[in-house]
Amino acid sequence: MATCAQCKSFFPVPENADDFAPGKGDCVREVKDEKGKYWLSKPVVSDMDTSKCPFFSEKV
Repeated sequence: MATCAQCKSFFPVPENADDFAPGKGDCVREVKDEKGKYWLSKPVVSDMDTSKCPFFSEKV
């Protein structure tokens, strides 16, 4: 079972951040459309199951 922590889109929240919690992070993805590029972000937990995530891409 793959987890969010194994995805290249997972970025952990730094310990010095106001919203730090162990295992907490953000799923950040670059999206392109006819107007240009932009980033989408959503809060996630590092041990979340990614079996239903269409954007999972394992870190290299």
